[in-house]
Amino acid sequence: MRKNQIWRRLGLILLTLSFLMQPASIQAAPIKALFTPTTPITGLNSCGSGQETNFTLAAVGDILLHMYIQNVAEQQGYNYLFDKVRPFLQSADLTYANFEGNANPNVPRSDYPDFNYNPAIATALKNAGVDVVSTANNHAIDTGPSGIDATIDSLDKAGLLHHGTTRRNQPHQPYQLLTFNKNGVTVKAAFLSYTYGTNGVPDPYGQVNYLWNAQGKINQAVKDSIAQARQETDLVIVAVHWGIEYQPEPTDQQVQGAQDLAAAGADIILGDHPHTVEPVAWLDHRGRKSLVIYSLGNFIAAQNMFQAESFTMASLIFYVGFSKDKDGKVTVTGYRYLPAYIENDLRPVPTLPDGPYAGSFQHILAQMRDPNKAHLVSNDPAEIGPDGTQVCNTENFTETGQSIGGDFYDYFYTLGSGQVRLPRSQAIAIIGYPIKPVVYELSGDCQRTVPVLYTERQRLELQPEADWPFRVVGTQLGTAVYQQKYHPGEIVRNTDINGSAIANPRFKAYFQRYGGVTVFGYPISPVLTETDDTTGQTKTVQYFERARMELTPGETPNPNPLYDVQLGLLGHEYIGIAAQCGSSASVNQLFQAIQTFSEIIKKAFNRL
Repeated sequence: MRKNQIWRRLGLILLTLSFLMQPASIQAAPIKALFTPTTPITGLNSCGSGQETNFTLAAVGDILLHMYIQNVAEQQGYNYLFDKVRPFLQSADLTYANFEGNANPNVPRSDYPDFNYNPAIATALKNAGVDVVSTANNHAIDTGPSGIDATIDSLDKAGLLHHGTTRRNQPHQPYQLLTFNKNGVTVKAAFLSYTYGTNGVPDPYGQVNYLWNAQGKINQAVKDSIAQARQETDLVIVAVHWGIEYQPEPTDQQVQGAQDLAAAGADIILGDHPHTVEPVAWLDHRGRKSLVIYSLGNFIAAQNMFQAESFTMASLIFYVGFSKDKDGKVTVTGYRYLPAYIENDLRPVPTLPDGPYAGSFQHILAQMRDPNKAHLVSNDPAEIGPDGTQVCNTENFTETGQSIGGDFYDYFYTLGSGQVRLPRSQAIAIIGYPIKPVVYELSGDCQRTVPVLYTERQRLELQPEADWPFRVVGTQLGTAVYQQKYHPGEIVRNTDINGSAIANPRFKAYFQRYGGVTVFGYPISPVLTETDDTTGQTKTVQYFERARMELTPGETPNPNPLYDVQLGLLGHEYIGIAAQCGSSASVNQLFQAIQTFSEIIKKAFNRL
């Protein structure tokens, strides 16, 4: 029996004895897991105006090679393990995995309880698209202190960045620097990795990064390293090995630990160890939002025996988005994910919503708190765009030579609801094509400057401090154009939308089917007759706060309800916010310019 196995057995015996010696009341106390995120995250990602530079980090869970997997890989080659997911791993700007075990060529390959692999797995990870790994986990020292040294050598040889352990008699680095570059824009990120322990195996040289102190709280050294990273880099990513194996929800200790890590400065928290996917959540610390996934689950493992109870074979690729704006501010924008399944106790494959792995697919949706699949990534590699997998999307429209990106893109395709994506034809019929680049103008209430996107039928305003569904709102163009044409004095909204407010039955059907008050606003006019300035044709119209519905008298109803009513091209007719706001516009714009200049000066001084 190897020396480290003896230490492991002794450690487990001592842990068992210490447990048995506790008072009965302590033994009976259940593990608390009060975090039960049964409610979905209905909001969309927070992607900004579309003018930011966007980056994507992909993250996967445990690389835990049981002997069956190792034996197949020895015959088929270790690249074989990633053949079904390689395009999805390579579609991010940088990809992370938890390297659970050793890659020590000086001792035989092994699995539970001491995991040691052929160093070829490190090269295969690199070939698959993985860039950085965590080495801080409960199997970090499975082949002893020299095994940590050998594993680091194997990772370095393969070109994998890493954090979590260090060679004997070498100082611990506070973080591993990661550099993201795109279109001349650079983001410096810090990657840090910590574990709850090493299965009782001694760490005589102090080579492993430990998460908890004796009181079960985050170690001060961890907080200090995060604080240093916060000062020296743009983004802080922390991988933590914690929690209870096979438990699908985080414990109170994990929940509190995540809050403490976020308070220390962590932007992205990636959990591992439970061997099952645990939920995702947003954390808010003094207005700065951090994203945590409490456990990424297994990515490669042979634990089908626990699948029925704990979904140990249900896996995913978790994509985290972040952006850098023109002022240099880096923000975590949101997440997307690709459900996967560890097929035949061997290797991950993308999962379909039906078929033999449907239960695992639904489990991943539940843990991602996304029942409407708003954050789901297509499992077809052919759909990966030229810019890879993006959390924040942009679409170019050849019809007008303009584009829609950021939060405007999400509004365009969901009308801000966070529900299932609309067909492109429906979005165009209701919103219209973009007709200008994003501009900075006064909001519809004439109070402040906001990013604005003009489309054929809408003027969309981004409210950066607001959450969905109020993050993007439409200016009341219907009201503005109605006032331009008819000068009615006071505008009166008719709230009797189920009664006489919408007199034309085709208008009412369209209103009810395609968005109601949220999209169109309340009716503000009776049914009117107008003449089209371009065609000279007579039209029946009614004005709503954000739209004008139109029909040609005598025209046969269109069998497609989307085209039975047309929406007026108010984006072209609108006289402009300066005219709408009058003399207050120039005053407000001057005030906004002073505020912006003050913010620039403040940031410059903060960097000194």
